[in-house]
Amino acid sequence: MNNTARATRTQPVRFDTQVRAYRISGFAEASAVLRGEGWSSDPRLSPLVSPEIRDLPRGSLLFADPPDHTRLRRLLSPAFTPNAISRLRPRITAIVDAVLDGLHDTGPEIDILQDVGYPVTLAVIAELLDVGAEGAQLFAEQTPNLVRMIEIDAGPDDLMAGAVASTELTLFLTPILAERSHNPGNDFISAMLALQDDPDGLGLEEVLATAILLLAAGHETTANLITNSTHALLTQPDQLPRLFENPERAVEELLRLHGAVKLASRTAMTDHHLGGQHIATDQPVLVDIQRANRDPLRFPTPQRQNLSRRPTGHLAFGAGPHFCLGAALARLETTETLTRLFTRYPDLALTDAPIHWRDSTTFHGLRALPARIS
Repeated sequence: MNNTARATRTQPVRFDTQVRAYRISGFAEASAVLRGEGWSSDPRLSPLVSPEIRDLPRGSLLFADPPDHTRLRRLLSPAFTPNAISRLRPRITAIVDAVLDGLHDTGPEIDILQDVGYPVTLAVIAELLDVGAEGAQLFAEQTPNLVRMIEIDAGPDDLMAGAVASTELTLFLTPILAERSHNPGNDFISAMLALQDDPDGLGLEEVLATAILLLAAGHETTANLITNSTHALLTQPDQLPRLFENPERAVEELLRLHGAVKLASRTAMTDHHLGGQHIATDQPVLVDIQRANRDPLRFPTPQRQNLSRRPTGHLAFGAGPHFCLGAALARLETTETLTRLFTRYPDLALTDAPIHWRDSTTFHGLRALPARIS
């Protein structure tokens, strides 16, 4: 057992004196926080975040607590069920194929993140919102700064960059919302606007916040997942046959080991006893998703990548009320991209260029993934 697994088993909950927060690394304990009551996801209540975050716009599902979160989730969930997302498969596969076709012009050396991960996920989000090429270009420009805002240790500069990006996107989306209110289409914005007829329907601020959340939490993280997974497969090519044997099962193992989110933050709203520790009201905690997904009490040989592993549930998409709304979409995009990428380019290989991971406390992703196609 390596040091990470040993620490997870012996100290599933420990106090980190540097950040003055409890770190939750045991799978059972992490699940208890994510699924349980008495925890807040609102960063405005956490002493870990910069005070400037209190000035940011409200209405985001990601940072809402009940009863607002319960209402938003009830309204938005039907559009993201596995059955609803499966109807998008033909269009997603067409997008993936178009992106892979373009690699012939880019290659023979490509960057999986910039040439595959981002274009696929960006095109899917742009199509869901029906914002055309202009919208896709703006999303590509603004998403990196937008994501800085949801880093757990975001500082004033990060929040300012995120707020500016949010403003730019709001200015672009507002006239689209006005037009779709009068002339609805088959896009997700029109579907959200239609929910205003519900007695507890979405307000315009919430529609905007949800559209922007799709960019920050959906486009970026799925692009990272695709890139992380490609790296894992290229470094362990003996696993490739198992990807094709059962792609959905393989993606669950890739999510467990190489998911795009490292940490989730919560603030205790009541006193809790967890993993032998007393966590007082108003105390922040950091759920270490990566370590929880490698807990040897939950996963035999947890560090081993086994794409034939029978899924037993992981926390790559969180759990409980804040389980990722776009999980089915991310799974579908990743499955279609990986299987088509390695079918189209069976000789895909890493170059000799060094690999660098992003300097981020919250997100697990590569800065780039240089590769070579034949």
